[in-house]
Amino acid sequence: MGSTPSVKILAVFTEFPPGIGGMQTHALLLGRLIHEMGSQIQVFTYRCHEESEECRKMDETLPFPVHRVLSRISYMYNIRLLTEYATKNSPDWIYASTIFYGILQKTTGIRTVCRSVGNDILRPWIVYPYSWGSRIVALPAIERPLYNYFRKMHKPEWLEILLRKTRLRKTVESAREASLILANSKYTQKMLTAHGIHPENMEMLVGGVDAEFFSRPDTFRKEIFLQNYGIAQDARILLTVCRLVDKKGVDFLLETLAHILSGQCKNPGLQNQNWHLVVVGDGRRYEKYVRLSQLIGIRHRVTFTGRVPYEQTPPFYWAADFFILASIVHVDKKTRLRDAETMGRVLCEANAAGCPVLASKSGGIPSVIQHQKNGLLFRENSRQDFLEKLSFLWENPQQQEIMVENGKTIAKEKFDWSHILSRHKKIFFS
Repeated sequence: MGSTPSVKILAVFTEFPPGIGGMQTHALLLGRLIHEMGSQIQVFTYRCHEESEECRKMDETLPFPVHRVLSRISYMYNIRLLTEYATKNSPDWIYASTIFYGILQKTTGIRTVCRSVGNDILRPWIVYPYSWGSRIVALPAIERPLYNYFRKMHKPEWLEILLRKTRLRKTVESAREASLILANSKYTQKMLTAHGIHPENMEMLVGGVDAEFFSRPDTFRKEIFLQNYGIAQDARILLTVCRLVDKKGVDFLLETLAHILSGQCKNPGLQNQNWHLVVVGDGRRYEKYVRLSQLIGIRHRVTFTGRVPYEQTPPFYWAADFFILASIVHVDKKTRLRDAETMGRVLCEANAAGCPVLASKSGGIPSVIQHQKNGLLFRENSRQDFLEKLSFLWENPQQQEIMVENGKTIAKEKFDWSHILSRHKKIFFS
């Protein structure tokens, strides 16, 4: 550690604790790593609105400064603010959690590394992309009610198409300026390449999971967990963990479960089991999926948990017989906007937890799940293929166990945060 050179890093994190999620965890761990290396890091992130006291308490526990000064709406205001700070303080590197801020390399002359999870190209949510009026839009008295409205509405589709061409152009221009982009999958790399980002300026870095945290302890008791959720002790648990939005394929899972329970499934081994689907997560389609489960007569075989804090999710994986991610490339009928699974961090978590995985061959999922190695892939939206893969796992416990053990190993050696952070360390300190 003593031989590691000291550097100064300006980090722009669009998501940061006390918020919960993979991007927040990534930001916090990266900040701690840089600090522990004996280097200086200054974190810039969005203002706190409703959670200001929670943010203050969080920041007091950190060994590095956090500047919660960025606007959630006014993009050019943020670019000017960050450029001014970098010009005065001369960091060695700028790191950004999205490609929106690759433009800082041009405005500051400082080497800039950006992470891309794909959605920054699919849905470039930089809201207001213009210089004109950017300071006014950034005023807290204007920004706060607008942001609260967007959040309450779960970013409705019609908002996505407003100024979309300009937002996408700004995003692409910014990405082209970055020294290096760390893409979360081959799918994301392909999208970036299609928008003119040179492949030599990109590197794939998959994963982001605390493998030890998700490792199942000997003290876990499945029967107690099932009892707490009112699930029968003999239930065979199908689990999905996701935001309840169209691209996650939850309706596919509900309808497929109804197909099995109705006796139409040709495989008697699947048909005779007490299957129960557990859906962990919240989102704009929550009520829709609850109603669908009632309409097709399987509400008693589905548990919708709603939002579960990240730190409380591991027991769901430990209790499950199979983890399923049935994502699709969704195209909105009105806006024609595409949404896709660019990686699927929950797959990394399922592998680390030792839960057998079935996932659709969609988007960036094949960058995480290697078919017949750490899980099985089925054709997107194909009930027949899904049931064949589920049957194979059910009827071949030895093969299932091999994939589970491979998944644990891959989670530790490839997906774990230690690997992700080690790659960042090589970039910053080489």
